[in-house]
Amino acid sequence: MENETIKIITSERGKDLALVGTDKYRFIRQRKDGQVKWLCTNRTCYASILSDSGRSKVLSMLGEHGHILNTMEKIEHQILRENCKRKADDSISIRPSKIIRSELMATDFEVPHSDIKSIRKAMYDKRRKKYPPFPDSLTCAILQVT
Repeated sequence: MENETIKIITSERGKDLALVGTDKYRFIRQRKDGQVKWLCTNRTCYASILSDSGRSKVLSMLGEHGHILNTMEKIEHQILRENCKRKADDSISIRPSKIIRSELMATDFEVPHSDIKSIRKAMYDKRRKKYPPFPDSLTCAILQVT
């Protein structure tokens, strides 16, 4: 499995993940020799990979996965969800339905309606973080305005 290409995706918390086939790895550290160490995203699994400094190729794989592997469908849904959340955060003036529609046009897989509803909710939740909290009283509201 060495010399496979790595695709960098974003996690739900905004961190970089390395995607090799159907395996996801989280960033651990960059070594002194320039190689980058990644560890499996499953906390009980100690499988890891070493990649080049450009984060594009797998140099070596260490350990075996001792858990159920991810499906490509699950990974594609995570990529779609994170892309929609990022775009919703970047451009607040565009409606979420338009962002979802444009992202769905770029993909080539079927997405169930329940997943689209959860993507829309995640987009609204992400946008809500940019706004100040609702005031508890009239004095708090006046203080927020001034």
